[in-house]
Amino acid sequence: GFGASLGADALRHAAGGAVCLAALRHASGGPSRVAPVRGASSSRCWGGRRGDGRTRAHANGVGLMAPQPVNEAGFPVSVQMSPEECERLGLKPFGDGGAEEEHMRKPKIYTHGPCASPAAARYSVQCSGWSQASQEEQHELAMEAVTALRANGFVVLESLYSIDEIAPLEAEAAWFLDSPQDGFIPQPLRAGRTEGHLPFSVPWASDWLVKHDLILEVVAHYMRNNLAAGRTQEEQQWSLVEWLTSGADLDFFSLPQWGPKHGALLDSPPAGCSDVGTAQETGPFFGRISLIKTPPGSEPQKHHRDINFPGPMAQLTAQVALTPLVANNGPLAYVPGSHRMHTPGFEVVANPPLGSVVLYDSFCEHRGIEHHGTKDRYAMYYEFETRGVYSGYTATHFGPSSGAHMAAFRAAVDEPLRRWVERVEGSGAGARPGT
Repeated sequence: GFGASLGADALRHAAGGAVCLAALRHASGGPSRVAPVRGASSSRCWGGRRGDGRTRAHANGVGLMAPQPVNEAGFPVSVQMSPEECERLGLKPFGDGGAEEEHMRKPKIYTHGPCASPAAARYSVQCSGWSQASQEEQHELAMEAVTALRANGFVVLESLYSIDEIAPLEAEAAWFLDSPQDGFIPQPLRAGRTEGHLPFSVPWASDWLVKHDLILEVVAHYMRNNLAAGRTQEEQQWSLVEWLTSGADLDFFSLPQWGPKHGALLDSPPAGCSDVGTAQETGPFFGRISLIKTPPGSEPQKHHRDINFPGPMAQLTAQVALTPLVANNGPLAYVPGSHRMHTPGFEVVANPPLGSVVLYDSFCEHRGIEHHGTKDRYAMYYEFETRGVYSGYTATHFGPSSGAHMAAFRAAVDEPLRRWVERVEGSGAGARPGT
């Protein structure tokens, strides 16, 4: 399997996915998702880890094995289960709850605050002057961000938004997740977090928030991996083996032989695989948007990747903190270079000031660290992805209304994003910044 091909050390912390009832961790790791219980307004479905094509649930020390269904591309699909049945079987989100159990943890360096390290300066790009900058200066900032993203798998866009714009959103986030919302079902996330889909409404659908030109330009330059489009899991697996054995160069994915593969999987991506864009288009599109709450006392998460197939440069996530981040209220920590299978032996905690954005490759190893504070921490996440990427999500993952709102966000953001994609492709600058 893919995990064995990469080596146990390289992928020992790969994402442990949650596709309800299911599953042991897949050899490739699996997505960090859980699926909702249909027909319920407030129910939650708890998942296990995805594994070797079978389902294992542990109840009172007894192992239960059942065949696990897969979609047309060979990826596991979810099985629905009520919270009561999960509790009876002793199931937890991500099999064991998704909390870190290791006692020997990686050393940390911090990007900001009293614990900030000068060594972490290379992971941030100062963006406070973007709105006053000339077009040429704005482009230079975007290229600086792309260079950092390629090198490290994440980049902090420091002070991209004004504090006055972002600060009011924390109260909006608390109200949305803590109050019943018709048609939306929040889901349990690893290590005690909660995730819910956001509605296509103000303030979440504001142009300044989800259509920022700096972010869209970086996305258009960076995302070059179309390997998932039209390929099965096995085909993606062996393509990644070739990527690894050839040196794990990111420009590998720009080679024409790794573009979309024509056929039924390209025309109609199966359940759990992204259906963004069309069979005739390549490059990034808007995926989905969500809100995550990290309550006080939350444990550190296990290191994980949000996706494993088809490797790097296929899904990019923007994290917008709505609660001011400090060293110990649950910010995300990243393993720099892990999207290129590098293991530096330390992790970088991104705790920039309010108004900042952290862009990270979903293939980059990361985790939420422990929350020792006294109040809930909220952050908004929105993703960009290429067609066919397997995440395990379905349109109604966060409730029966979430799919329509997801589609509305896509329609709104894809128009300016695709203009950037056309501009980048027309300039021939997509493969490497400055060329």
